[in-house]
Amino acid sequence: MKYFRCGILALSLVLGAGAGAWAQRMGMGQAPSIPGVFKPVVGSGAEYQIKVKKDVFDWEYAVVGEEKVDGDDGYWMEMRLKGGKGNGMIMKQLMVLHEGMPDIKRMIMQAPGQDPMEMPMGMMGGMMKRAQQTAGEHPEGLGEKIGTESVTVPAGTFDCDHYRTKSGKTTADVWISTKVSPYGMVKMVSDDSTMTLQKVLSDETTQIKGEIKKIEMPRF
Repeated sequence: MKYFRCGILALSLVLGAGAGAWAQRMGMGQAPSIPGVFKPVVGSGAEYQIKVKKDVFDWEYAVVGEEKVDGDDGYWMEMRLKGGKGNGMIMKQLMVLHEGMPDIKRMIMQAPGQDPMEMPMGMMGGMMKRAQQTAGEHPEGLGEKIGTESVTVPAGTFDCDHYRTKSGKTTADVWISTKVSPYGMVKMVSDDSTMTLQKVLSDETTQIKGEIKKIEMPRF
């Protein structure tokens, strides 16, 4: 299964210009944002601390369900933002795997104190297409393997494969472990950003509550 740049893309929709700029540097055709091979295990997940210059916030994501879509395996991946703009926002997307390539079929968002809303995919189609095209440029998003190293982060010590990706003037180093799901990422360091594993999650279920309302595309 190949890497798909979905998480930071979704973050940029909620966090606004600051996160959008970081997404452009780290995920939108530049260095990898969430690199690794997508290996979903229902109930598993990871919590990260993200530092972008002076901004610090936590982000956790977990695989909270699975279902078949037209005969293909689909997995609900839930992303939860903690700190900064969008604190408490929850996003859940149905990622369907077809011949090893993931595709987002549904996306649900819930802001603190509000009912959950399902986003029309037509509204986000252009951004999703760009993300999918970018994912194909560097399979798994890992770049060149530098070696194998032991890495200690707040979540513990992991034996990792160390990869490096360069795009223009941007360089990103990433450490991957088979002990972390769904992408395996333990740590990522870019020119002005870091993403560090704080906790490995287990027994995760959805935190989205309430009746889901569908947002309709405007008609002209």
